[in-house]
Amino acid sequence: MKKVIDLHGFSHDESLVKVEEYLLINSFNNDLELELITGKSPKLQDKIIKQILNKHDFNYYIPKYNTGVMYITDNRIN
Repeated sequence: MKKVIDLHGFSHDESLVKVEEYLLINSFNNDLELELITGKSPKLQDKIIKQILNKHDFNYYIPKYNTGVMYITDNRIN
């Protein structure tokens, strides 16, 4: 089931905590799908990628038609 988290209105620090907490808590079910609405903030997206997604091996996709959203999945084999 896809979850949507909208980060509008959160500081970058609050956003990082919210995203990492959600991903780590929910990564144990092998069907994690997260639609993360960041707005058009390449700086925030870069922080999420470097500080969370790469660190924990999550897969992500930013569509060219809407760069204000990230799709995150956990395709790791547990």
